[in-house]
Amino acid sequence: MCRTGKYLVPNRIRLLTMPGKAFVAILTLACLLIVCAVPVIFADSPNQAAVQQNNTLYWSPVTIQNSSETFSIEDANGINYSIYDKLGAESVHISVITAQLYLNGVPYHMANIPITFSSDNDSVAVLEADNRTRPSDANGQAKILLIAQNREGVVNITAESTIYYGHELSDTCTVHVVGWGTVSGIVTDQNRNGIPDATVTLWAWNGTANTQMLAASDNPQLSNDGTTAAPGMYTFVYVPSGSYNVTAEKEGHSYYSLFDLYDGEGTVTANVAIPDYTYITPVTPTPTPSPSPEVSSTPTPSSTALPTPTPAIPALLAAGAIGIAVLLKRK
Repeated sequence: MCRTGKYLVPNRIRLLTMPGKAFVAILTLACLLIVCAVPVIFADSPNQAAVQQNNTLYWSPVTIQNSSETFSIEDANGINYSIYDKLGAESVHISVITAQLYLNGVPYHMANIPITFSSDNDSVAVLEADNRTRPSDANGQAKILLIAQNREGVVNITAESTIYYGHELSDTCTVHVVGWGTVSGIVTDQNRNGIPDATVTLWAWNGTANTQMLAASDNPQLSNDGTTAAPGMYTFVYVPSGSYNVTAEKEGHSYYSLFDLYDGEGTVTANVAIPDYTYITPVTPTPTPSPSPEVSSTPTPSSTALPTPTPAIPALLAAGAIGIAVLLKRK
């Protein structure tokens, strides 16, 4: 390796602006809190702690092979992968390569210093084609995307720069790319019905036993519940070539499927049928519509014709009788 100068991954502790003594005190206190908390987690719930610990692991198909202090690499987020379909790969993985300027053994925090990137194996991974000379930022860092295809191999990435006249820097890191593929399938019961929310786990297989669980952000996972795919579907992405065992478990019932993933194969289907389990679809009760309240309406009174009063005949007869009695008395 040609090395006339040196880049280093930025020392994040040194870049903090907090005063040294205060930072050390806070860091010591944080460490004590962590040391005190961990035994409690493991003692109270060892299974839960193991799951939590596994979920913190992250596996990437692209890693720096040599222990280079010059470069750092991380997965790129928010990248539109479809624009790289022209590479002809079935799937690609985008990483961010970062180079850090150093001067006299310490990070050189100077902006607008041109850093030129180059690579030697485009069949495995290729740097961004446009503008491979990037200006450093305020921290003396420059970044470039590395587009890796799903085949195994290594690629050497070199960064070169001139801080000032006569002070040229050059360093190289070796990036290892594994051949990866996608593993997908469906978890079914003994009646071939898809089982939602089954725990699906991908294990490395040595021919006789599981050796370790693949440390990936999507492992283990729950089979699809039917909202985004068919019930029981699962998918693992960026799985390196090798021999595997995928297991599925639901309510204490489990089964497995063995398969091999070869370099450049692309996609492998591994269905898992749990032979002694029957998935019963939950019955969603149909809500009974409540009767509409009757609207009480006040009847409009009808205009009934009132009877015409008739003269009181008995009263007339009585008056006539009285008059006759008076006349007779006079006589």
